[in-house]
Amino acid sequence: MTPFGHDTWWLVAAKAIAIFAFLMLTVLVAILAERKLLGRMQLRPGPNRVGPHGALQSLADGIKLALKESITPGGIDKFVYFLAPIISVIPAFTAFAFVPFGPEVSVFGHRTPLQLTDLPVAVLFILAMSAVGYTASCSAVGRPAPPIRYSAVCARPLR
Repeated sequence: MTPFGHDTWWLVAAKAIAIFAFLMLTVLVAILAERKLLGRMQLRPGPNRVGPHGALQSLADGIKLALKESITPGGIDKFVYFLAPIISVIPAFTAFAFVPFGPEVSVFGHRTPLQLTDLPVAVLFILAMSAVGYTASCSAVGRPAPPIRYSAVCARPLR
């Protein structure tokens, strides 16, 4: 078993940045694949204008979204309103801190596992973080999270 907590600060930061970059690239590729698949289903080419074969379409959409005029509802706390998407994304990304991506490797003479950290109760922590993200994002927009009984009614299979 690999001892955790003995990595230098720059190695931990590098692993965290690598995991974040991997997740962001995975999201961009998944969006492109989804758009290409939906385009094929609808007998059209899908995104093909930006970059080679539409590979930069998600990046162009992100830039367009960042430069759009922001419309916020009245009577809200603007700081918390803009923080809500971040509150819901961080727990999802935090779950990947416990995923082992490979064996121990040597980085500039330091032996380190390809995992940010190890936690004996990682599955429970991941489940708790998903609940925190959901509850916090509901609270940030001014609505309480729906009670369990309403969620259970919505989750029942259709007959």
